[in-house]
Amino acid sequence: MWNRIKALVWKEFLQLRRDRLTIGFVLIMPLAQILIFGFAVNTDVKHLPCVVYDESRSQESRDFVDGLVATQYFDLKSRADSEAAFTREIDMGRAQVGVWFPPDYARKLRSGGTAEAMVVVDASNPTTASNAIATAVGVSQMRSTTLLFQRMGYGQATQPIPPIDLRVRPWYNPNLRSPNFIVPGLVGVILAMTCVIYASGSIVKEKERGTLDQVMVTPVRPFELFLGKIIPVVGIAYLQLTVLFGAARVLFGVPVAGSVPLLYVTSLFFIIPMLGVGIKLSTAADTQAQSTQMAILTFLPMVFLSGYIFPIEGMPLFFQGLAQVIPLTHYLIIVRAIVLRGAGVEAFWPQLIKLTVFGLIVWTVALRGMKRASA
Repeated sequence: MWNRIKALVWKEFLQLRRDRLTIGFVLIMPLAQILIFGFAVNTDVKHLPCVVYDESRSQESRDFVDGLVATQYFDLKSRADSEAAFTREIDMGRAQVGVWFPPDYARKLRSGGTAEAMVVVDASNPTTASNAIATAVGVSQMRSTTLLFQRMGYGQATQPIPPIDLRVRPWYNPNLRSPNFIVPGLVGVILAMTCVIYASGSIVKEKERGTLDQVMVTPVRPFELFLGKIIPVVGIAYLQLTVLFGAARVLFGVPVAGSVPLLYVTSLFFIIPMLGVGIKLSTAADTQAQSTQMAILTFLPMVFLSGYIFPIEGMPLFFQGLAQVIPLTHYLIIVRAIVLRGAGVEAFWPQLIKLTVFGLIVWTVALRGMKRASA
């Protein structure tokens, strides 16, 4: 009996050795997960882009900003010369943190009074916002403590009142609700999964049934075949988009601050490239099982590196660069900008261009794969 079992086990190993895709699925996928989770996942976000509107223009305000930058949690990206410019930098997503000093900031500190300062945080991502708020408050308390000791030495402090009154304003998601950040991102993840997995089975299914050659000898051209395959998926994707955002609004109370038509139009810039990825996988696979495995291998890194859960700013530079070639990364920026900030095209046109370029590349590769598959 044991000899027969040993023979069967040996046969299974021989078959597994010939199936390179399964070996890759068993070995490469866990290794990729370990690398991604080990190196890329980091919730301790640093180097948040920061804008400063300094009406005080004093050494005291510069010392405060230097203290923020020294923590490495903030990178001073720009200085605004008006309140409108200050607001625009945050609305456009170019800065995630804004620091404002009123004109009398230094005068109040020098006279022994309490000076106000304000920190505005883009709270679309509650995790990032919480870290930024905690760090800014910590810097403020340290500056206050230092100034308080100096005043005690000069005999100016008669009671321990903090010299700096830091006001924190979380914008776009003032209650720091996680569903407001997670649910719109989840819509993008589900759309990507639907497009890739559904499209990855379209062509290979015809190959398995032996009907692809029959179709190719008809007057139908490759791009016409593609259109016939992807148009139904586009319809399904838009149906999903409608149902998911309806559920997000009704069940989770996620508001849509921006334009719904704009959301639908820009979603097409994401759906088309993702269908191209699925079609390419379908032309490369020999069976539907292989295409499904390849879709999962493609999909998992896409989710973890896109900023859906873990902030990209906390990843090493290599993974930050890798995230830039993932379409989901750019779609999440677009959908969260529209839903949470009510932003227009001017806030995310670079992402639309990147999605368009990615779509052109992936569809060119998919069409070439189709020609080879039908040759």
